[in-house]
Amino acid sequence: MRRPQWVPTVPDLQGLGLALAVGAVSLALTRALPRTAFLSEVLVSLVLGAVVLNTPLGRAIGLALPGPDRDPDNYAPGLRFTGTWVLRLAIILMGLKVQTSFFDRGEVLLIACVAAAALPSTFFITHALGASVGMRRPMADLLAAGTMICGASAVNAVAPVARAHREEQATAIAVISLFSIVALLLFRPIAAAVGLDSTLAGLWSGLAVNDLSSAIAVGAQMGGAGEVMATASKSARVLLLAPALVSFSLLRREAGPVTAKTGLWATLPGFLFGYVILAVARAVGDRLIGPNPAYDTLLTANSFLVDLCVVTVSAGMGLHLALGRLLASGPRAILVGGGGSAWMATVTLGMVVAEARGAHAATALVGGAALVVGWILFRETGRAEMQERLLVQRFEQGAPLSLGEARQILDRAEREGPLSDALLRRVIVQLHPTIGELIPILDSPLPHGEGCRWITYWEGTSGWALVAIAREPGSTTPIHAHPHRLLGKAIEGVLEELRFREVAPGDIALESRAVLGHEELVEADGLSTLHVVHSAGRRAAIDLQLRGPETGRPGRILVATPPVDILSLAIGDHLHVTEACDPRPGHGGEGARLGVVPVTRTR
Repeated sequence: MRRPQWVPTVPDLQGLGLALAVGAVSLALTRALPRTAFLSEVLVSLVLGAVVLNTPLGRAIGLALPGPDRDPDNYAPGLRFTGTWVLRLAIILMGLKVQTSFFDRGEVLLIACVAAAALPSTFFITHALGASVGMRRPMADLLAAGTMICGASAVNAVAPVARAHREEQATAIAVISLFSIVALLLFRPIAAAVGLDSTLAGLWSGLAVNDLSSAIAVGAQMGGAGEVMATASKSARVLLLAPALVSFSLLRREAGPVTAKTGLWATLPGFLFGYVILAVARAVGDRLIGPNPAYDTLLTANSFLVDLCVVTVSAGMGLHLALGRLLASGPRAILVGGGGSAWMATVTLGMVVAEARGAHAATALVGGAALVVGWILFRETGRAEMQERLLVQRFEQGAPLSLGEARQILDRAEREGPLSDALLRRVIVQLHPTIGELIPILDSPLPHGEGCRWITYWEGTSGWALVAIAREPGSTTPIHAHPHRLLGKAIEGVLEELRFREVAPGDIALESRAVLGHEELVEADGLSTLHVVHSAGRRAAIDLQLRGPETGRPGRILVATPPVDILSLAIGDHLHVTEACDPRPGHGGEGARLGVVPVTRTR
């Protein structure tokens, strides 16, 4: 039985420990300093992680600047674990922080009406702005979610289902935090200028400010009942995290591997159910248990654990955040995030002011106009052909591709004609899976030989396919040759390749032996390329492959007689071998269709 992915392995502990240490220092630092809404724990941990990475301190502890290589140092596996599984734990435990006791029936209707117009229209506007500057849709998803729902918490929750890169996640949090600070400076004078009383000004603060702590701080600036109303309206937005996750999961469900069975339950992330269960438990507990020392202690402990998980995840993102990449992506993110925040603030202010003056028709008109304008702009910039054109433009500029984007590029290329070698090589070189995209391969039930599992992520009409192979530590393939061409690269773990040349029938010699550099393009020319692949690291290795059309013959497998330890061979050593058809799944000339999983579920 394989160890569940959510249980850390020994190689994970170094990176996980570093992220936890940086997060804990950030948590202690922000709680030791005088409390201020300008300084959030999430932002401090993100910045501190980036400082460690981008200064001599990082080099002193052996932390390397991330490049295309997914494993630049020994911290990388643990940082990946943090960004995947600690993040999911934080989202689940957030459910127990949801409070429904703030709501008064009188304000609920107004909050619902304003949110029904402002939130979807902000999503539309953010994506329209993102498309206009050529931004990846997942990045626009993060900025929209953070602006619409609850700041950094929403960014973290949406990142796995939006198929975002960690750099995008970190940038989005930084941008969302920036505009929470802007709100602290601008909202109070604006509320005074339009004549809002403290109650409605607090309501506006909760409806428009990104981050929970900042929204409450802005509400407190309004005086009177402002803080209570800001807390109530902001809590209502936090409740929308669950339906928002469902919506994003359904919108982005095309990014998974090829499956034989799909549906709603196969699409929804598993951690969403944990979040909802704990949110319901909190609502029931508040009503049935109420103030109780043991219950309050449980909630306090959960709140601390959530905070610790969140700052650990934020620190992990900072430890991935090379300064050069932030400077390159920052201006566009600030433009789009600023536009979304300004739209959210303007629409909610307009509706609250109209309601304060008793102009119910004007309230509906402002909300309706926001929805119509936002939808029109979103529809025009979100057309499939425009999104495809932007994707192709980014691809031609050398931007990284997610697995979902690689599928779109390959589908488009097949529609236009035969796939060229140049295009196939560019796709595999630029392919960089995003958060959560590789989880299905590590859970795949499909064998690919002893110690290996595989999944087909894309299967084209031309015979080419995109597959991922996970290899257990220490696994070694037999000497073999594929019944198809292959372009591939290692992206996780340590893979060693041994190549052989045929000297005479039944006689082969070891020609080369090398540890494959991550992102290094490896090619195998069908039945003429004899090789062995060995997983040499302490954790599972993953390689991505574009496998070409089948030759019509089964693969070859060569067995040494007498048996020898292949890994002990030196360059030039000869082996006497007997040849047979390769019996492993996917090597008999059947094609990549064997890599279609019967059921998959993105978690």
